[in-house]
Amino acid sequence: MSKIAAIDLGTNSIRLMLCEVVGGNFKRKTKEVITTRIGKDMGHSSLLTEKAMQKNIEAIKYFMKKAEDFGAERITIAATSAIRDAGNREDFLEKVKNETGLTIKVLDGEEEAAIGMFGASYGLGKSENLLVIDVGGGSTELVLSEGENILYSASINAGAVRMTEKFIKTNPIHQSDINALEKNLDLLFRDALSFLKNKKIGRIVAIGGTATTAASIFHQMKVYDWEIVHNTILAREFLNKIFENLKAMSVKERYVVKGLQKERADIIPAGIFITKYIMEKLNAEEIIISENDNLEGMVIKYSGVF
Repeated sequence: MSKIAAIDLGTNSIRLMLCEVVGGNFKRKTKEVITTRIGKDMGHSSLLTEKAMQKNIEAIKYFMKKAEDFGAERITIAATSAIRDAGNREDFLEKVKNETGLTIKVLDGEEEAAIGMFGASYGLGKSENLLVIDVGGGSTELVLSEGENILYSASINAGAVRMTEKFIKTNPIHQSDINALEKNLDLLFRDALSFLKNKKIGRIVAIGGTATTAASIFHQMKVYDWEIVHNTILAREFLNKIFENLKAMSVKERYVVKGLQKERADIIPAGIFITKYIMEKLNAEEIIISENDNLEGMVIKYSGVF
């Protein structure tokens, strides 16, 4: 048995998974998330702020203590869109190394898409042409795979935080904001969706905070329960309905929506809109929500125990 800790540093949040791996299988795992939003306001300067960097370093230290208490034999840590795009990312990576001793692996878009697929497909068995959608804070990854073979992948700079900061200027949200967002998505997703429209797609699995939050809202959760969220099937009709409801609310009014964390109240409309936009373009009526995601993918790909 191996005890592994994985840390995923995303645009909106930083997440920890502690797991036991036996014979290439996850036997026990726990996850924790802290909303640190390291990518906040990056659209204006492409630079990480000093405050955001320090907030995330403190979160990493907190997770390291959790990993130590768990008895983790190794810690795998990776960063995605915000760090990938930051003009001062080397400064941040050096700070983390100096203060924690950890070396962060910065995933390029292709690598991020791949580990998302490895995580999402874990436990699904053989699946013909599985499409994995990961709407993150800074980017969206689309991966079409057959078994362990990746047939196509794309990483698109359209995430819930990035699109909110760029296009959502009003709350409740005016239709003009949505029109501007959709026009931008048409440009960003044009090539990827044109390719995927002509491919046979079996199951569509959605991972990441937008997807799991949508499932949490669907179940009207007071306390998040990953076991209930995992394998939830969401219809496009439901996503359309919840988007219209959220669109008509102020950010504070969204605080009372069951299943929605306050920390996501400002960005969830954009995240859900991106998800339903992809589904509409692919004529997909439903998606499966998976709690197996980048964290599992990181352990599978980088820990050396699979």
